[in-house]
Amino acid sequence: ANSDNNAPIFYKLDDQGFKKYEQSFVINKPSLLEVYSEKEGKESARITTKFYKIDPDLSIKLETDYANQYNAGGNDALIDGILGAKDFRTGTWQGYNDTDLIATIDLGSLKLVNLVSVNFLQDQRSWIFYPTEVQCFGSKNGKDFVPIANESVKIEAVNPSESIDIKEVSFGPIDKEFRYIKIVAKTVGQLPEWHLGYEHNGRSWLFVDEIRIN
Repeated sequence: ANSDNNAPIFYKLDDQGFKKYEQSFVINKPSLLEVYSEKEGKESARITTKFYKIDPDLSIKLETDYANQYNAGGNDALIDGILGAKDFRTGTWQGYNDTDLIATIDLGSLKLVNLVSVNFLQDQRSWIFYPTEVQCFGSKNGKDFVPIANESVKIEAVNPSESIDIKEVSFGPIDKEFRYIKIVAKTVGQLPEWHLGYEHNGRSWLFVDEIRIN
């Protein structure tokens, strides 16, 4: 691709109109930036970039291991503000093979928690199943955890489905102070008998994305 340093550049943030780029600007909230250049009345291809704001106080501890090929960027993938799409190959989902998810988020200090939510992917043809059960616990000291909000969410994960879907599991309203939030998601494990992978002793995948705490 050729670049022309003299071609004017136009940009827009979110739903604002396009503006000519004349000086640097600051992005301090989650935003969608769209940019193109113009030469002799012709527009270049538009480039779109999403910006996410990550809470610097957040940290996460994983008690189970994700698969290296589906790491979504590493240990902090579940708190990086990036939501996964329906295609698991995009690299935004963290994949666990035949193992549960146990993740504990440290908020950095005691904070009022109202809602906890987490996303899961279902793509049964690719051996990716929703969890059978999701639990959420809170703690003030990192040692003594108690169930928060509603009891565990049970999911009919092994019901046959040809669709690719994303399920958001939420816990709330909570309205309590915690420093630590723990999410436990139970994997299907052995594939159900109706699945093509069953005869190969196939084991399910659990694909999880952003844990959001408000």
